[in-house]
Amino acid sequence: MPTHCCVPECTKKGCREEDGRKVSFFKFPDHVGRRKQWLHAIRREEGKHFRITKATKVCSRHFRPECDFVKTLAGRTELRENAVPSKFAWTRSSPRKRKVPAVRESIDETSRNLFEETGTNDEPENSENCVDEGENRIEERETVESILSENLKMDAETQTTEPKEGTETSLIQQIVDLESNLERAKRRIESLQNQVFTIERFQSSDASIHFYTGFPNWKVFMSVFRYLNPGDMGENITYWLSSRKNVSASVYEEVAANGSKKGRSRSLRPIDEYFLVMCRLRQGFPEEHLSHLFDISTSTVSRIFISWINFMYLRLGQLNIWPTRQVINETMPEDFKQKYSSTRVIIDCTEVRCQMPSSLHLNGELFSNYKHHTTLKGLIGISPGGAITFISQLYTGSISDREIVVRSGLLDLPLQDGDSVMADKGFTIEDLLPLGVSLNIPPFLGSSNQMPAQDVVRTQEIASLRIHVERAINNIKNFHIWDGVVPLHQFGVVNQLWAVCAILCNAQPNIISI
Repeated sequence: MPTHCCVPECTKKGCREEDGRKVSFFKFPDHVGRRKQWLHAIRREEGKHFRITKATKVCSRHFRPECDFVKTLAGRTELRENAVPSKFAWTRSSPRKRKVPAVRESIDETSRNLFEETGTNDEPENSENCVDEGENRIEERETVESILSENLKMDAETQTTEPKEGTETSLIQQIVDLESNLERAKRRIESLQNQVFTIERFQSSDASIHFYTGFPNWKVFMSVFRYLNPGDMGENITYWLSSRKNVSASVYEEVAANGSKKGRSRSLRPIDEYFLVMCRLRQGFPEEHLSHLFDISTSTVSRIFISWINFMYLRLGQLNIWPTRQVINETMPEDFKQKYSSTRVIIDCTEVRCQMPSSLHLNGELFSNYKHHTTLKGLIGISPGGAITFISQLYTGSISDREIVVRSGLLDLPLQDGDSVMADKGFTIEDLLPLGVSLNIPPFLGSSNQMPAQDVVRTQEIASLRIHVERAINNIKNFHIWDGVVPLHQFGVVNQLWAVCAILCNAQPNIISI
């Protein structure tokens, strides 16, 4: 396709004028200050409908041949480094000034001195020459005035297009930075005017905060946000697909000019992105619905969600959720202290449904005979006090409880001599536990068809305490993003999703009253 000019009202395409003269096209300068001057000159600004790319160019018809071009030693005509487009359809030559009235004060000291030197202020010799001298004086004043106005205009153009080095360069850079900040503020104000669904709307309502995020109140919501610390402009987050080719060139120029990354310009603040992610996790809102609520595109919602899930996984994963024996004893409820005071962790497995793959081999590995569906299976462990203390990754649904304990890394945790693990009947892992660690599971039915009375009592006691791990798993699944079927394209972040939801449950009220 032929190159075209980006200047408004300029319809020039191709490299030749109608009379055969060559037309050149010039890309925007790399220097931030010079680029701002070009944008100001052509009356355009970067935004939703205009972005500067490698293909954005200005044709040579908007430059002055006598000032903006220079010939090289090779004989080529090139654009000067400090050239700025100045010829446009909306520019007009200034109209001729009207005649100055006969009785008029002198315009300034310069013109007065000029009149004195030419003798125009002398008394006329006779009355017949007064009119002629008055007309001559008017013409001379018009000449002086036109000379002064042209000089002022040339000085203004020189100051605009050819700034001095040193102080003026720093002032220009400050002006560019202020204009950039003003533009961001304008976009933010415009976004807030169009956006009704913001976190500030629900700040005073704990019920709304709990509904949309799962946190009990605003204080907990902000405490987690401050711990995550995404930065004032999200600079601590590595946004998904934010490679060099996906970031506008102005961001990298700003980094090169200032020596620090200010963050990518976005329509949402980090706290609004955090609120969006929590709404997606807690209520399972579809991405298209969130795009309408936050007035952004669906693809932007997807990028924000994936970026924040990875970021939250890394930040929350630094927390040590495995408690010491002393903490376990201090937070142990009375029901455990009476008969199972040695309990260190209560474990159980759970499954979430996933999309059926086209491969028969993968379908066989993911299919769960218990759920009669393709699933992903994970192991969860809680302390007797009710806090989630162990989270495994998700495995294929066909894996056994025993095998998932071996692979998950639970046996590598610092278990002490005298500790015990409480689990369901399917966890036949007594031979896998470290030396000195016992296993409490409900007894199996023997060869007789009736279970002894003491085994019945033991089964009821373990079941009444083991139920808490199922309540903890239910808290994780109260993040309604797990209500549907996990699509195959989310398998890359499904483990991060699972871990983040599980850790965030520890910020909710305790499931056990101590």
